[in-house]
Amino acid sequence: MAPAYSIQMLTPEGEAYEGEATAVVAPGELGSFGVLAHHQPMIAALTAGVLKITTADAHNVAFDIGPGLLEVTPEHNVIILTDDAATHEDATAS
Repeated sequence: MAPAYSIQMLTPEGEAYEGEATAVVAPGELGSFGVLAHHQPMIAALTAGVLKITTADAHNVAFDIGPGLLEVTPEHNVIILTDDAATHEDATAS
């Protein structure tokens, strides 16, 4: 089983998602990128698009998000700040 890390997604309305993840694929301003466990700390600008999360129990969750920021903290956790987040209809879509 892949190592998991904490992920939290926040919108102006409140917390949209919180849990443990093994992978995140996010729509960045310079193209989509992935975050796995033990990723180096970073901050990246996000564009509107589909953000995909593979949970610690190997389920896929996807959100349609607005623009925002993704931070990988020094503790290797992920915090996503976005203008909007709604559950994506097909979590397995590309």
